[in-house]
Amino acid sequence: ILWRIVRFSFKKSALDNVPGPSPQSIWTGNFMALFDPKGWAFHSHIAHTYGGVVRIDGPMRLKILYVFDPLALHHIIVKDQPIYARNGTDLLVSKFMFGEGLLSVGSGAQHRKQRKMLNPVFNNVHLRRLAPVFYAVAHKVWCSAFFSISNAECMSASCRTDEQKLIGQGGLGYPFDNLADDPGQSAHPYSGAISGIHPLIMQLSLAFRFILPWAGKIWSARFQRAVVDWVPWKAVHDFRDIVDIMDYTTRQIFDAKKSALSSGEAKSDGGKDIMGILSTYVASPPHHSASFLFNQIRTLIFAASETTTTTLARILYLLARNPDWQDRLRAALAEAQPKDGADIPYDQLMQLPVLDAVCRETLRLHPPSPFNAVLPLATPLCGRDDTAIHAIHVPRGTDLMLSIQSANCATSIWGPGAAEWKPARWLEPLPESVIGAPGTGVYQHLFTFGGGPRACIGFKFSQSKLSTKFCAFVVLAVVLSAFRVSLPQKEIVWNLGFIVQPSVEGSGDTQLPLILTQLKR
Repeated sequence: ILWRIVRFSFKKSALDNVPGPSPQSIWTGNFMALFDPKGWAFHSHIAHTYGGVVRIDGPMRLKILYVFDPLALHHIIVKDQPIYARNGTDLLVSKFMFGEGLLSVGSGAQHRKQRKMLNPVFNNVHLRRLAPVFYAVAHKVWCSAFFSISNAECMSASCRTDEQKLIGQGGLGYPFDNLADDPGQSAHPYSGAISGIHPLIMQLSLAFRFILPWAGKIWSARFQRAVVDWVPWKAVHDFRDIVDIMDYTTRQIFDAKKSALSSGEAKSDGGKDIMGILSTYVASPPHHSASFLFNQIRTLIFAASETTTTTLARILYLLARNPDWQDRLRAALAEAQPKDGADIPYDQLMQLPVLDAVCRETLRLHPPSPFNAVLPLATPLCGRDDTAIHAIHVPRGTDLMLSIQSANCATSIWGPGAAEWKPARWLEPLPESVIGAPGTGVYQHLFTFGGGPRACIGFKFSQSKLSTKFCAFVVLAVVLSAFRVSLPQKEIVWNLGFIVQPSVEGSGDTQLPLILTQLKR
């Protein structure tokens, strides 16, 4: 390790002239500041000081490029995607968590095959059929939450329960009724497990970076498990226990659904839920193992749960902070609701511009995951030697950190008010700087869901909870039609991580306490 530090200290790099902050530590560089849960100020500083591509010194003098230049992101995500493969360490961590699922195979033919197999689950026809299911789940979860705790609720818990039931019942044909509904009933272990996974990943990031690639090649999986059980490191044991809970919960769902399908008892929406489609795929040539199906289910339950939970919680928080927009959205929902008080039909819900604007602006300013060759730049950089840099030669093996939040908030695109939450910007023609900016194509003008071959597979499903497509419309329609949402006296903070998580100032627990006041009918 010492030799590596000395060698990299004197070795010249093509990235040396790229501007960036001085390392804070000889051992970890700026790595700890980059991933500090309270590190928003550091990210804001480098984004406003150094330009669209920043050189960050990582552990052991490792060079990292922090990228949010829109043209560079377009090349990385879309145009030159095959050149920029996923980090091998990320793939290893995903493999340990999910097996050989969609998040663990990188790119290439296998990744394309798995995406093609899952696309029918997320098409508009299937999502339209799920609207009644989503309404039923939303009514049940939020009414139960209100009456169980007398006008106050930990919103992040309700959002997570809601999302897990939606992906369970809508995507898997599994009701997830063992997730807590009744007052006094403890939450399902899966909810607590996934809420604690992201802080642990941050805590173990150095070990993942320097130990996991070597340890992952040692002997069998059974031997690796024995080593994990033996090593005296609480964070490693906590990570092991969380993965075990995820595996056990998925096994329960998998076995129950498999048994129901084989006995003919399941109503799987014509075979169009995830289990139905994957079961058909596995049964047809070329045949795949049951473990392949299991790993896809384990991946999708997790992927569809965390990001949408965080975004829905953020939307409710912002509406509580901006009661004028909450009232405006409630009025739009009331106008669209049928006179008999029934739920708003799917197609009408999709056409509500105020709801779309609220969700789009939240995704722009607060993406749930703020991070996700020659590299051309839309805006030249000023190098450390004061020369203009129009393109950067990226050495093979260079780690790239794509700052989605900085890209979505670039003043060169969105103007001086880029850092403000202004849903009204989506209700009027967008400026030419936004329309003409390079994008990824998944969600126009935003990098939130990525793009190209690695675009979020559940984009349409998660949008249903976040924007014009589906669940957010349903959940927000249910909540805002019945309750007024307001802030408590406690200060809410949002902790930086691979997935942003809310908490109360002074507490490390993931929670978002908001006040629900029932509206008079």
